[in-house]
Amino acid sequence: MKLKFIAAGILAAASFSASAATYNLGILDPSGFDTRASITTNFAANSVVDDLWTFKLLTPSSTSFGALQTFSVAEGAISNFAATLVGYGDLTLTSVAGIQSLSWAGSLAAGNYEVRVSGLSGLQNGQYVGTVSALPVPEPETYGMLLGGLALVGFAARRARKAA
Repeated sequence: MKLKFIAAGILAAASFSASAATYNLGILDPSGFDTRASITTNFAANSVVDDLWTFKLLTPSSTSFGALQTFSVAEGAISNFAATLVGYGDLTLTSVAGIQSLSWAGSLAAGNYEVRVSGLSGLQNGQYVGTVSALPVPEPETYGMLLGGLALVGFAARRARKAA
């Protein structure tokens, strides 16, 4: 009888065991727009989600990170779905029927970054997708050249209007 209680306790504890995993999205190419994504492993029903997403930027970039979960029944949702870009702040949670998304966007310096995603899975085989995107931040010289070009086009248009 005692053995049955011990076995039941072990099975109950196993159902709430953490499903911690690390997903390395790699190095984002600094020469232009780059996006990397991965899908999580399937979570057991009622298991803790404690995932770490890592990526590296070689140059300063306008960067966004998102985590998206879709589900067909409410019980399939990851409850308390949340994430933090470590050292920068929480991701924003948006929920609509059958979809939960976490997002963060801003400029980041070159370096290594981590996003920690947490929650509690609903049904068996729940999962979500994580994506990071980066676009190089324009240098001040780029803005100067743009403004200079606009000034030249404006000057030429004004001169052409006066000649007509």
